[in-house]
Amino acid sequence: MKYIHMQKFLKTILFTAFFITAHCFAGFIKAQEPLDFEEIKVIAPYEPAISDAFKIADNPVIEDTVQISKDLVYDITPVKLKTKFDVQPIDAARMRGEPLTRLYRGYVKGGFGTQSTPYGEAFFNSLRSNEYAYGMRLKHLSSAGKVKGFPHSGYSDNLVEVFGSRFFRDHILDAGIDYERNVVHFYGTQKDDFLNYDNGIYEDFEELTIKDSIRQRYHYFSANTGFRNNTMDSLKLSYDFDLNYNFLKDNYDATQQNISFSSTFQRQLPPDPMEFAEKQHFKLNAHADFYNNQSPLNSVTSNIFGIRPRLSSSFKDFEFYVGFNAAFKTDSITYFRIHPVAGTEVNLIDGTLAAYGYLTGGVERHNLYDFYPENPFLNTELEYRFRNMKSEIGGGFKGSISSFVSYNISVRNSTIENYAFFVTDFDTDLNNKLTVVYDDVRLFNFRAEIFLQIAERINIRFASNYYEYTLDNEIITSEDWEAWHIPTTRLDLSVRYNIRDKIILTADAFARNSWYGRVFEEDEKGMLQPQKKEIHGFHVDTNFGVEYRYTKLLSVFLNFNNVQNQPLERWLNYPSQRFNFLGGVTYSF
Repeated sequence: MKYIHMQKFLKTILFTAFFITAHCFAGFIKAQEPLDFEEIKVIAPYEPAISDAFKIADNPVIEDTVQISKDLVYDITPVKLKTKFDVQPIDAARMRGEPLTRLYRGYVKGGFGTQSTPYGEAFFNSLRSNEYAYGMRLKHLSSAGKVKGFPHSGYSDNLVEVFGSRFFRDHILDAGIDYERNVVHFYGTQKDDFLNYDNGIYEDFEELTIKDSIRQRYHYFSANTGFRNNTMDSLKLSYDFDLNYNFLKDNYDATQQNISFSSTFQRQLPPDPMEFAEKQHFKLNAHADFYNNQSPLNSVTSNIFGIRPRLSSSFKDFEFYVGFNAAFKTDSITYFRIHPVAGTEVNLIDGTLAAYGYLTGGVERHNLYDFYPENPFLNTELEYRFRNMKSEIGGGFKGSISSFVSYNISVRNSTIENYAFFVTDFDTDLNNKLTVVYDDVRLFNFRAEIFLQIAERINIRFASNYYEYTLDNEIITSEDWEAWHIPTTRLDLSVRYNIRDKIILTADAFARNSWYGRVFEEDEKGMLQPQKKEIHGFHVDTNFGVEYRYTKLLSVFLNFNNVQNQPLERWLNYPSQRFNFLGGVTYSF
């Protein structure tokens, strides 16, 4: 009951308060001035919106504008920690390059050709080694062919060569022996040449020209050794010593023995303190040769000692060298000769054009071993002299037109004492041997070479030479003098074409103008006077070759020589075989 009476009491109080408040508010409104209203037209529909409500943060933040800097001062007390580290070995780094070309121990080449011509050649070598290298070479080439109208013209060339090297840490020791056995026949004579001679040769010609009677055989033996250092530091002294022994004997009891010693010292000099040269290099060569020549008629001993110092310098595109050649020679008379040596080269256009020039001279001894490989049809009863090149001045231009074409053009002018020429020896019964005459000459030579190299496929070389000889002695005995057996114009062309390393084609062409041999004819007084006889006019000799490589180890080849089938004579009355070919196989193992 009390609860109900309390609710009625509260309602009475609330109603009374509301009534008083409303009455007071109405009186206030009436006391105001009347309001002005403006008409507002609303086009868009009404969109109610509620503005954001911002609450007071629960955690108040005080922005402190006063900043206090604190300077910290501290000290570090180092303390050494005891540690232990074991170094582990590291393998040396290896650079991976191109794989090494495979080497083969042996290579053989053999075949057979026209005119009964067997051919064989073999090589045997060691493989790569840091301690040693050795090898051997064997060769045989012979022919039983004949030249129509002449005696037996067969020949035989044989060679045995053994060599080896021992590599030490700082030095290299070399040694080797060679043996050559070469056989030719003096076939340079014809029976009809003796028809009018009253000397009995015509009747006995067949017997005098049988194979055994005109055979010439050369035996050559050589032994050599060398010792040199292999320093890679150009500022250290580099040296090389060589000792050689040579023995030569022919079928007519002519012998030659030669002992030669040579040494070379060189090093790059320290930088030039005057800064005139960027690089300087010094080289010194000294040599000694001892010769002994014997024949049934005479015995001759001669010696030559020489020394050749040279200093070379370079500065940018300019290089030059200076020095001299000094020689002390003895035989029946003793001489001392000294010749200045100098040279220079200037790079005019980098990689394209360079000019060079030189001055040189020197003394060397003519000997049988130098003569017989060039002309084996010699009468070995010879006089041997010293060849003295008083001076040689030359120069030229060289360079490249592109990355695969290079050239070299040069001229030289030489003054030479005792230049050797080969002439027919008419003091022999059959006039089928040649001998040597010496003359003082002035020689002018113009030479031009062009090389073309396109990768490994095409290789072309062209060379031209023009010679002009001025003789002192032969011009006295003959107004119509010549440089005997020497053409004055020579053109050489060599071409090699590799077709995918499978087929190799080669071609060689040699062009020569006229050359002459010396003969004797009676003059009006019945005296024999030297005259020239033309051996050849201008001619071209062409050779071709082809090789087919079946595999990398096995190939076949075929060579064609004297394609024009010409009766060419290198020496007077010594025509060569005409067209011939040689074919065979090669094998590597």
